Amino acid sequence: MELLIPGLILVALMVWASTKIKKTAADAFEPEFIETDVYSLQKPVGFLHVIGDEDHEFMAYSKDFGKGDNVGTRQATIEIDVLRGDDVDAVRDSTTDSAESFDITVDTPALSELNTEETANESSVSAFYKIVAADNSVFRLRFAVLPEHKDDYLRRIDDTLDSFTIKTH
Repeated sequence: MELLIPGLILVALMVWASTKIKKTAADAFEPEFIETDVYSLQKPVGFLHVIGDEDHEFMAYSKDFGKGDNVGTRQATIEIDVLRGDDVDAVRDSTTDSAESFDITVDTPALSELNTEETANESSVSAFYKIVAADNSVFRLRFAVLPEHKDDYLRRIDDTLDSFTIKTH
C-alpha cells in the first residue's frame, strides 16, 4: 500500500508531462507570424521554423514526408537567403540557370517572382521564388515542394509569397 500511492502520483505526473509535451509539439506546426528587424513572413500551418539555422536566414520544413522514392524527404521547405552585393537580375539569372525549366511571373528592377522545376539533393522539386532588393542586399525566398504534392501546397505557397515583405529603413 505504501508503494501504491507514490506509484499513482508518478503515473499521473508522467501522463501530465506527456500531454504537455504533445501539445507543445503540435503548437510548433501552427501558423506563425515571423517578424525580424529586416523582414516579416507568415509561416503556414504544418511547418516547423528551424531556429538558428546556419545555412539560411530563415528555414522551415513541413511536418509530412514524401512517399515512394522520396521517403525521408520533407514534402516542402521554405528558405530565406540574404545575398549581399548582388542585384535582383543577377540572383534571378543564377536561379534560372540552375533550373531545369522556369516561368518568370513578375520581373521589375526591385522584385522578381518565378516558378522553377529543379533538382535538389537528388530529388525533383517545384520551387517558387520571391526575390526582393533592399538596401545593398537581395532577399531570396524559396518555397520548394515535391512535385506530387504541389497541388496540396498551392494555397500555402501563395499566402507565404504574398506575406513576405522587407522592411525599409
